[in-house]
Amino acid sequence: MKQTMRVSIHFFGTQRVLTKTDGIDMPITDTARVIDALEYVKSRHPELALDQETVLVTVNQEQASLDTVLRPNDTVSFLPFISGG
Repeated sequence: MKQTMRVSIHFFGTQRVLTKTDGIDMPITDTARVIDALEYVKSRHPELALDQETVLVTVNQEQASLDTVLRPNDTVSFLPFISGG
């Protein structure tokens, strides 16, 4: 029996409040990239203001680009940019 490859997408702060969950799992293929995870989240949680220009992406707690290829059991986070002054 073939197992489905998955990644975990974690939510923080306002994302957690709006989605009412700590995160979701996403099935992936060998060619899945971070941009696919972003689109997956946006399709399931349109209430989140996720835009590739306004989030910092991490994979396994390290900064990543939208073109980063995902591997089974990776953990993806879309962190909002924080500005201050």
